[in-house]
Amino acid sequence: MSNNKLWIHKYFSEDELRDIQSELDLVEKNSTGEVILSLRNKRTLLEKLYTPHELAFKDFDKLGVNNTKEKTGILIFIIFEERYYDIIADEGIYSKIPNSTWNMLEVRLKGEFRKENYFNGLLHLIKNIEKILAKEFPAKTDDDDDEISKEIVIN
Repeated sequence: MSNNKLWIHKYFSEDELRDIQSELDLVEKNSTGEVILSLRNKRTLLEKLYTPHELAFKDFDKLGVNNTKEKTGILIFIIFEERYYDIIADEGIYSKIPNSTWNMLEVRLKGEFRKENYFNGLLHLIKNIEKILAKEFPAKTDDDDDEISKEIVIN
């Protein structure tokens, strides 16, 4: 990890990042969904030309979240210093899971982050996404396809 990305350790230890990655792996194992986690400490000068929501959509495209066969990609986008959180799901997800579900999860995440429970808040969010996707978009026996990178993206 480069020095300009060491800010992440203010919020997560290496072990916590590994646990988060393991939870993201479970989403893919138990569903046809793909979840990308895009984290920023703050916006760069150039990024300030865009609203945080516009930046989230730019990441959605840039990271290929919309490149799944069944349109089951989800982006979790966080700018820590701005306390900005966004969950963007592709059209396959939105056709089955109402906005109210995502809003409820986002409210819980914000509450945990407000208490500086970053790890627990994010883990709770990913576990709930995994449950929702496993129910609505269960894994297929022939699906060992990693359609998009499921890495944690630290900007």
